[in-house]
Amino acid sequence: MEIPLHQQFEKQRLQGVVHRATDLAELKGLTQQLIDLYFKQKAATAWVIADKS
Repeated sequence: MEIPLHQQFEKQRLQGVVHRATDLAELKGLTQQLIDLYFKQKAATAWVIADKS
């Protein structure tokens, strides 16, 4: 599956943040945000699939 160009840029930006991070608390905060976004995306996908059924 191809990632849209704007998402590729966002992905690269986040990868840069992780790569440059030197603070463990900063990495933990970013990880918590990404986990939250991951589960929101899963819920949104399930909602769309259920709505189409």
